[in-house]
Amino acid sequence: MNTIARNRLARIAFAAATILVFTSPLFAYPPDNAAVLYYRASLTYDANDSMIEKALQCARGRIPIDDEIRAYVHNNKHAIKHFVDADQSPHCDWGLDYSEGLDLMMPQYASLRNIGRIVLAKARMASESGDHAQALDLCLSVHKAGLHIANDGIIISHLVGISLNALANQSLSDILPHIAQDQQALIHLRGRILEISGDLRPIKAAVNVDLRTSGQDLRRERADYIVELCGEDISKESAKIIKQGDDAFFDASREYFMEYLDAVLTAFDLPYPESYEKLVRVAKQPSLDSKKNPHAILSDVFAPAMGKVLCLDVRNGTHFNAVVTALNLYIIKTRIGKLPDELPDDMPKDLFSDKDFKYEKKKGAFILTCQGKDLSRDETYEYEFKVK
Repeated sequence: MNTIARNRLARIAFAAATILVFTSPLFAYPPDNAAVLYYRASLTYDANDSMIEKALQCARGRIPIDDEIRAYVHNNKHAIKHFVDADQSPHCDWGLDYSEGLDLMMPQYASLRNIGRIVLAKARMASESGDHAQALDLCLSVHKAGLHIANDGIIISHLVGISLNALANQSLSDILPHIAQDQQALIHLRGRILEISGDLRPIKAAVNVDLRTSGQDLRRERADYIVELCGEDISKESAKIIKQGDDAFFDASREYFMEYLDAVLTAFDLPYPESYEKLVRVAKQPSLDSKKNPHAILSDVFAPAMGKVLCLDVRNGTHFNAVVTALNLYIIKTRIGKLPDELPDDMPKDLFSDKDFKYEKKKGAFILTCQGKDLSRDETYEYEFKVK
C-alpha cells in the first residue's frame, strides 16, 4: 500500500472513530441524570433578587409583562434551557451522602426555586402571545423539577419541591381557560400532570429519611458540634447536659429519639385532622419530658414542627387535585357543550376533608371549595377557574 493510500485510510479511520465517540451514550443529551442540568442552570442564571421577585409577581399575574421582564427572561435563556431540558432526563440523583448526618451538603434549592419562577414568567409571556402549548410545556417542566427536588429524600427538599408545584399549579390555572375548547390539548395535559405527580414520594418518606439522617449525630463525640449548631435555640443548662453526656446518655437519647420518630411516622398515616392534632401533640412531648428526663433534650432540639409540614403538603396536594378536577370539567364541557350542573363521581378529593370539592358555577367561572380547613391557618381554600 502506497503512502497516499495509507494516509487516506488513516483519515477515514480517524473520522470513523470521531463519529463513534461523539455519537456514543457518553455524549448523549440530555444526560440521564437531571441533576447535572439543574446544577448547570444554578451556575448560569442571573441571581438578581429584585428581578426574581418581579418575575414571580409576573408569573402570578400580579404585574404586567414589561420590557425589563422580557430582557431578564431573555438573559436567562441558557439557565431556562438547562432547567427545561432536565424534564427529559429519566433519573435525578443529586449525589448526596446521607452518612454525613447534620453536615449533609444540600443542592442550591434557592437557586432552583428562583429559576422556576423565571421559567413561569416565560410561560406567562408565551401564553399572552398566544403560544399556549409552549406555556403549558414550561409549566410542566416546573412541575417535573418540583418532583425531582421533592424526591431528594429530606424535608426541606420536599417543601421546596412542592412550593414549585404550587406555583406551577397557579400558572396552569391561568392558562387553562385559553385551551378550554381544545379537547385533545386538555386530555394530553391531564395525562402528563398525572404521570408526573404519580412519581411524587409521600412526605412521610422524606420525614423518615431526614430524621434518621439527623439522628446519626446523636453521639458523644458530636456533643460540642450539636451545641454549637443549636446556638441560642438551646438553654445553657441543656447545653451543659449535652456536653457532659457519656455514651450511656447518648444511647438513651437515641432510643428516645427513635420512639419520637415512630410516633411521628404513625401520625402521618392518620386522616388529616387526626394526623395534624397528633403531630402537634407529639412535637410538644420532648419539651415536656425534658423537664424530668434529660434523654428527651436532644429530641426537643431536633424536633421540627411537623404539623406545619403536613399542612403544606396537604395544601399542595389539594391544589393539584383542584387543577385536575378543573381539567375534567373542561373536558366534559368540550363533550356536552356546557359545564355539568353537579360534580361528577370519582373526582379527585379535597385532602383536608377527604371529600369532594364543593362545586359552584357562576357567570364566566366555576369555583371549587374545600370542605375541610387548613388547621395550621384556620383557613378554607377555594379555587376559581375562568370559563370563556
